[in-house]
Amino acid sequence: MREDFEAETGGTFSVRTPFGRRYAFDDSGRPERLTAGRSNRLHRVESAGPNRDRSVATDLADATGGGIFDDATNRLRTAGVRTRRNRTTNRPRRVRAGRLRRNPMTEPSRRDVLSGLLAAAAGSAAAESGGASRRQSRFPDTVVTSREQLERTFENLSAGETVWISDEGAPYRTTRWLDVDVDGVTVVGPGVRRLVMPADGANVGGIRIGHNGRCENVEVHGVGYHGNPDGQRPSAKRLHGFVVRDATAVLLSGNSTTRTHPYHEHNTGGSGISVERRATDVVVANNYVYDVGDRGIQLAGDRIAVVGNTVVNGFDHSVALDAWVPDERHATNVLVRGNVMGGNPQGALVGASGGRQESNVGYFDVSNNLGFGEHKSLCLVGFGQALRGIQIAGNVSVQSKKGKFSGVSLAIERAEDVTVRGNDLYDYAGRGIDIGGGIEDFTVSDNAIYDAGEAGIRVAGATDGVVRDNYVDGAGGAGILLDGARYVTVGGNRVRRVGGAGVVSRNAPNLARHLIADNYLKEFGRSDGTSPGILVGDSGVNVRRNYVLRSGAPAIVERGGAGRNRYEDNWADADGPNPWRIGSATSAVAGHSPAVDAHRGLTPDGRGNAIRVEFEKPYADPPKLAFGRRGGGVRGVSYATDGNGDFVGATVTLAGRGGVVDVFVESV
Repeated sequence: MREDFEAETGGTFSVRTPFGRRYAFDDSGRPERLTAGRSNRLHRVESAGPNRDRSVATDLADATGGGIFDDATNRLRTAGVRTRRNRTTNRPRRVRAGRLRRNPMTEPSRRDVLSGLLAAAAGSAAAESGGASRRQSRFPDTVVTSREQLERTFENLSAGETVWISDEGAPYRTTRWLDVDVDGVTVVGPGVRRLVMPADGANVGGIRIGHNGRCENVEVHGVGYHGNPDGQRPSAKRLHGFVVRDATAVLLSGNSTTRTHPYHEHNTGGSGISVERRATDVVVANNYVYDVGDRGIQLAGDRIAVVGNTVVNGFDHSVALDAWVPDERHATNVLVRGNVMGGNPQGALVGASGGRQESNVGYFDVSNNLGFGEHKSLCLVGFGQALRGIQIAGNVSVQSKKGKFSGVSLAIERAEDVTVRGNDLYDYAGRGIDIGGGIEDFTVSDNAIYDAGEAGIRVAGATDGVVRDNYVDGAGGAGILLDGARYVTVGGNRVRRVGGAGVVSRNAPNLARHLIADNYLKEFGRSDGTSPGILVGDSGVNVRRNYVLRSGAPAIVERGGAGRNRYEDNWADADGPNPWRIGSATSAVAGHSPAVDAHRGLTPDGRGNAIRVEFEKPYADPPKLAFGRRGGGVRGVSYATDGNGDFVGATVTLAGRGGVVDVFVESV
C-alpha cells in the first residue's frame, strides 16, 4: 500500500490517505476534501502545531474507518488514540523532521486474511508475517529520498523501524549491500522496478536479511532491484537481488529483480532471491523475477512458501529447492504454489539437482504452477540422499524447443511417499513423467500427458507404487513403461496414439509382481505397426480386465523367457489375427474375449470317433477343456506332452461316429 503525504511550512497542511483521498487543512483545523491534484513527491513534516497532529489523525481515521475528531468540540478524541503531547505544555509534540509516526490503530489488511492460508504451508512464518504486515499500513518512521540517506538508514536501522523508499531518488546507485540485521523491520518501496541499482564498480547486490546477525519478523515490499551486471567486476560472485541468510519469519512480497551479477553463470551467478540454509519460516510471494543471472529463486533452510511469483526469462532453475552456497544445502518443508514460470533454458522450472548433501527428510509440495517456454523439466528432483514427502500436483506446463528432458523427472537415491497427481504436461521431448530407481511408495495419478517424445510414463527401478487414472496421448514411445520396477499397479489408465506398446513390463530383477488392470488402450504401435497393446517381458505379472482396441497388432504379447503370469478376463476386438500371443507353459489364461486357444468345428478323422486337438500354447498343468458343440457326446479325454513334460495337446473321444465339436482350452 502506497502512502503519499504532502506538507508545507505555511499555515496549511495537505495529506493524501492510503486510499487515495486528499485533504487540506487551514488554520481552523477543519479538513477540506480536494478532488484534483496528485503529487508523487514525499515531503517531510517540518512545522509543529495542533493542526499538524490533527491532520495526521484525520488521515488515520480515513484509513481505518474510525472517527478521531470529536464533532462537538473539534478536538482530538483520546479514547483509544495515543497522541503525543509535550509533558510541560500538554500540547501536541512536534513531528520530527524526516520521520512520520506510526498509526497505533489499524484494521487487518488483506495480508492478514491471506496469512491464514499461507500459515498452512509455511507454518509460523506466515502467521507471524500476517501480524507483522500490519506495520506496512502504519506511517513510516523514515522516508528515504537519496542514496546517501538510504545507505545511512540501513546502516543504522532500529528494531521495529519502518522505512519508505521513495521513487524520488530512483534509481538509488548503491555502493554497499543494504543489510537488515535487527528485528521487526519493514522496508516499503513504491513498486518501481529500478528503484535500487548498484553503482559501477560497487560489486554488491541488493538487500540482505540476517547477514551479520540473526533477526526475525522482517518484511520487504515493493522494492525493485537491477543488478547492473555490466558495471560489476567479473570476480564478484553471487550478487543476488534479495538474500535471506540467518533469519526467521520473513516476508518478501511485491518486489522485482533483474539482471543480477554475474549474468548467465552457473552456480556462482546472481540469483533473483536466495533463501539460505539458516533461514526459517520465509514467505516469498507475488514477486516479479525476470532475466536474472543464474536462478530465479533458490531455497535452502526450512519452512518456506513460494507463492504467486512470476519468474521468467532466466537462466538456470526458475525455483531451485537447493541453494548454491559454499555449504550447499537443499530446503525442507517447502511449498511452491501458484507461480508462473518459463523461459529458463539451462534449468527446470522447479529443480533440486545438487549432489550428495547432508540428508534430511524433504517434504516438497509443488502445486498449481503454470509453466511455458524453453526449459528442461517442469519439476526435476535428483539427489544422492534420502528424501520423503514429495508432492507434484495440479501443474500445467508446455515445453518449447525440444531437448531430451522429461516433464517430471525424479531420480533420487532413496525416497518414499512420492505423489505426482493431476498435472497437464504438453510436448516434452523426453518422457512425460519419469519415476527413477530408489523410490518406493509412490503414486502417479490423474495426469494428462500429450505428445511426449518418449514414453508417456516411465517407472524405472522404483517399487511399491500405483500408476492409475492417467491419460497418455501421442507419446513417441510406450504409453506406460515399467522398466526394472517391482510391485507396481497400473490401473484405469487411457492410452492412445502412442508409438510403442500401450503398457510394457520388462527388466524386473526377479518376479515383478505387477498388476495391470482395467486399462483402455487404443491406437498403439504407431511407429512400427507391430507393438501390442500390452507387452509382458517379466514374470509374476497379473494382467486382467483390460480393454484393447487394436489396429492389426496383437492385444497382449508375452515375450520369450517370461512366465508364471496370469491373464484373466481381457477383451480385444476381433479385427486382425490372433490377439493373444502368450507362449509360456507356466502362464495361466482364462476368460478372455475372444477366447484363447479356441478350436471350433472339429470333426473326427476318417471313420474313427477321436478328435485330436493341438494347443496354441503349452501348459505346465493339464488345462481344462470346455465344449460347445459335442458331436453326440464326449466319452473321454487324454493329454499329450512334449519333451519338457508340458501339455501340448489332447485327444477327445466321442460317444459316436461323426458330429462336430467345439473345444475351448483354459488354464486351471
